[in-house]
Amino acid sequence: MIYSRFGTRVTLITKSEDDAGVVCIQATCEGMEGPREYRKTDLTADNGNPEIDAAIAKLPWLKK
Repeated sequence: MIYSRFGTRVTLITKSEDDAGVVCIQATCEGMEGPREYRKTDLTADNGNPEIDAAIAKLPWLKK
């Protein structure tokens, strides 16, 4: 299970990369409307970074 840094469960949707090469994740957040954008460093998981890395690797890139 993946959570925001505040402990709210998130459902990952897509990923994107900004001009500086920082990967951002678009996700819905439990109890909030609409998608939000998170940096990888703003996410936590039950099984740590390997769980986050595996989930991000499976995400499609956001089409611009």
